[in-house]
Amino acid sequence: MDIFYLKLILAFTVGALWITSATVIAERFGTKIGGIITGIPSTIVVSLFFIGWTQSPQIASTATGIVPAIMGLDALFTALYIVLSKNKLYVSIGLPLLLWFVLSYFFVFLKLDNFFLSLTSFAILFIFSYVLLEKMVKVKSQGQRKVTLNIKQISFRALLSGTIIACAVIMTKAGGPVWGGVFASFPAIMLSTMVITYLAKGRNFSVAVMKVVMVSGSINVVIYSTAVRYLYPVFGLIPGTVYSFMISLLTSYLMYEILKRRMS
Repeated sequence: MDIFYLKLILAFTVGALWITSATVIAERFGTKIGGIITGIPSTIVVSLFFIGWTQSPQIASTATGIVPAIMGLDALFTALYIVLSKNKLYVSIGLPLLLWFVLSYFFVFLKLDNFFLSLTSFAILFIFSYVLLEKMVKVKSQGQRKVTLNIKQISFRALLSGTIIACAVIMTKAGGPVWGGVFASFPAIMLSTMVITYLAKGRNFSVAVMKVVMVSGSINVVIYSTAVRYLYPVFGLIPGTVYSFMISLLTSYLMYEILKRRMS
């Protein structure tokens, strides 16, 4: 089997299982836990692993250069969705997504693959997005709910999330290391979670989940990509992936402990 198709199938499967499970967990145990689970690195693990496999761990390490800046855009994308969420779903998602593409192209045009500048861009965008939500838009977390799902609903969630993530993988095929890093950070997880939670439980539940995803997802992916940047060249592809993922799991747990106390 062609490596690209193997990557596509794996990304679809991981994304479908991950998002479907995370949204069910959010409904059953509350938006904070669901948001933390959703924010654990998933598709970027697949994307960077396959860049390292098909090219080299060093090229995968290079591809992480722009990832923090794009994750800053992912945080902004999520924050703007929450701000605009009182509008129609296609408006609250469509306008932020359009801005994401415009600013991503702008970052690539500027060749923003210097890791320090990329981290600085992430910090600025993340802080702006966080302040916007915590200080200007009040979003209350929600607790557990009674969950009754049938096969049709679960299949819809899996198909929708898997398809969105597979499309992001397809967009990486035409790009080099920089665009590969951009689309490895495409907000496919965030986008699919937005749609699923909105359709399943409505606006209030969706924005409560996404508030946590914005914080945990963007920070955890930046930490994972930073680990990959420095561990892939030293330890190689498979050990570097395992060590990087273990670091991201630790930070996810710490993130949960912090958000449990600080976020309303």
